[in-house]
Amino acid sequence: MSKALTGRVAVVTGAGRGIGRVIAEDLAARGADVALLDLQAPDEVAAEIAAKHGVRVVAVAVDVSDEAAVVAGCARVAAELGTVSVLVNNAGIMQRASADHHTLPASDLQRMLAVHVGGTAAMCTAVLPGMRAQGFGRIVNLSSVIGLVGLQRRTAYSTAKAAIAGLTRGLALENGRHGVTVNAVAPGYVLTEVLREKMRLGTLDYDLFAERSAVGRWAVPEEIARVIGFLAEPASGFITAAVWAVDGGYAANGNPGEALGPLQAMQALAD
Repeated sequence: MSKALTGRVAVVTGAGRGIGRVIAEDLAARGADVALLDLQAPDEVAAEIAAKHGVRVVAVAVDVSDEAAVVAGCARVAAELGTVSVLVNNAGIMQRASADHHTLPASDLQRMLAVHVGGTAAMCTAVLPGMRAQGFGRIVNLSSVIGLVGLQRRTAYSTAKAAIAGLTRGLALENGRHGVTVNAVAPGYVLTEVLREKMRLGTLDYDLFAERSAVGRWAVPEEIARVIGFLAEPASGFITAAVWAVDGGYAANGNPGEALGPLQAMQALAD
């Protein structure tokens, strides 16, 4: 793999497990020193990545919906590793309630927006001054295929993920002439460890979702991470304000809410 990020500092939120951890691994393999931000500092994960790739890795406990915690966490990263060059906003939560939006408390949407949109915005605010000062920055925000096409009984989640696209484009326009690109990646369904376990237990039907994909399968986390890793490299400097659907053609097949099967399957995906 290219070592194009050698000497750069990358931050990944929600990096303790799942897609976030794989993204962090990919960036480390490209030579970056990496800060893993999560609700609980994943110190063991940091030690494993550092030993495997020979880069500096720190773990910092941060709730991205808490602006003060974001500021403090990013200050610690800068003190220990240096100016941040790459930011991947991966932290997020899933809407757990499978119900029509008008039946849900307003706090459900507020919490979703606080984590996905507020957290992403706060992280960008914290690192952008340093990126602009050094004349280089790569920001990749995690949206979702659900933010592109919507999903019945997941309105709060689809709203938050759709908002990521607008935030991404606005930040890209503001910062492009300072050497900073801002893009979003919108994954489809991804075989994380949690969902593999649900399939093993028989609480999630792989085929209900795979049949909507043009390639007939789900993604593996490494496929999402490779796209993000490319967008983090200096060679991607002419790509900005883009929303990359990494979904195997899922969104092109129309609104997935029409053919996802039983609502309990959707609930299993969220729970």
